[in-house]
Amino acid sequence: MSYRSGTRGEHLTSKGYLEYLDQRLGFPRGTLYGLCLAAIKSKTKTRPGVKVTYRGETERQVRMTHRFIQVRKGIFLIEFKVMKAGKQTDQVVQVHLEV
Repeated sequence: MSYRSGTRGEHLTSKGYLEYLDQRLGFPRGTLYGLCLAAIKSKTKTRPGVKVTYRGETERQVRMTHRFIQVRKGIFLIEFKVMKAGKQTDQVVQVHLEV
């Protein structure tokens, strides 16, 4: 499964990307999403091998048919280690989720 597209080839959402990371890291589905929601209250949540940090939120306008609506999204940094070419490297991803 590629993280750029879902199982049927559609565009993958932020929540779908978190499910992809869950699968890649060997966690049950929804684990990282739950950590992100918990990090909103305490700024940082950890689980063995993963650290989720809440960085604040951003607001922007999205056009819906004939009007604009305000969308607020939380910004999260997810840090974890992966094996590449036999070496363990740190990887950091930034995810925007609707709050």
